[in-house]
Amino acid sequence: MLLSFLGMISFEFLDLILFLGISQGIFLAITIQVLQHKNKAANTILSLILIMAVIMLLGRMIYFRFLDVVLFRWTVLIDTVIFIFGPLCYVYLRRLAFSNNDKYRLPWYHFAPALLQILFFLYGMTFSVEDYKESINSGVFNIPFFIIEGSGILLNIYYWFLNINLIKKYKKEEKHRVSYRQHLVSFLVFFQISIGVFLLVWGISFIASKFFAYSLYPIGYDALWAGICIFIFVIGYYSLKEPELFRIPLKATSEKAKNNQPRLPEAEIEKLKQGLRYVLEVEKIFLKSDLTLRDLSERLNTSTHNVSWYLNQVTKTSFYDYINHFRIKEFLKKIENNEHRYHTILALAMDVGFNSKSTFNKAFKLETNDTPSNYIKKRLKVA
Repeated sequence: MLLSFLGMISFEFLDLILFLGISQGIFLAITIQVLQHKNKAANTILSLILIMAVIMLLGRMIYFRFLDVVLFRWTVLIDTVIFIFGPLCYVYLRRLAFSNNDKYRLPWYHFAPALLQILFFLYGMTFSVEDYKESINSGVFNIPFFIIEGSGILLNIYYWFLNINLIKKYKKEEKHRVSYRQHLVSFLVFFQISIGVFLLVWGISFIASKFFAYSLYPIGYDALWAGICIFIFVIGYYSLKEPELFRIPLKATSEKAKNNQPRLPEAEIEKLKQGLRYVLEVEKIFLKSDLTLRDLSERLNTSTHNVSWYLNQVTKTSFYDYINHFRIKEFLKKIENNEHRYHTILALAMDVGFNSKSTFNKAFKLETNDTPSNYIKKRLKVA
């Protein structure tokens, strides 16, 4: 009796979790489309991902509530989502992060596994209910189900690696385009790590159950995909909170090689040198916390390629490190003027253009090989 009661509580709780997930997924999918901002192309894909997650959760809720052979056949169709999730996440990241990928689409063959899954569902629908039930009980569908789940895991791992590679490319190029750390990038990294953990556990559960007949319940197919859907909803909320990500070009290898070649005459290099000195030392443009390479280039009346080339080839540094060098110099001036006696270190860091404590500490360490607090203590001893 007690076990039955506990089982009922667990069942009702699962219903509640799935219902909340479905509700917020629908809400986010609609709200993201209503918002007016520049990430429309990316958020169209995000809305589609949310709808896919809603379909997955809806199917699971109905399946758990009304478990029978008829509904089980329809869950085969719903499971098509596992072959669409990976490609859509990849397209979303391409459109979100890279400026030349607004209309990026994957070739049709990336969705071929989803088409095969639909064909398998249609094949199952040709059976009568009794024949389908008998086929399941006799193990006729064991191999197809094994292939579906196994290939689903492998394909999602493949797209997970593609997304990790995209984030690495973005972070590498980000240092040459913006002078600050974007919180959304850190969140995307966390999101990918989370999905990686889910896929790892799902893979272990799959191997344990299929090869060793050992169940890791409640860890398994349903729990893991419900968890991934929850992270999708979290990223949806995050897109409402911070809809903008500074988008950068996705450079080809040939273009990178071209940028490494000499491109500016000596007169232009000298002009750029003097211009940078003026806007940084006189105008102190670095005080703008969200300063980008585009902002600096427009102020110098030149192209981003010219400024990027100058920083990479002449100063041998990235835009991010170059700007933060001037910010640290300005911070040190404030310390020399004893402003730290009346303001906190973080307040002074924000005044000189930093947008977070962690970014400031890393830049300060790189510039002085010391921490801000230790630097100030040493200065007080000398004084």
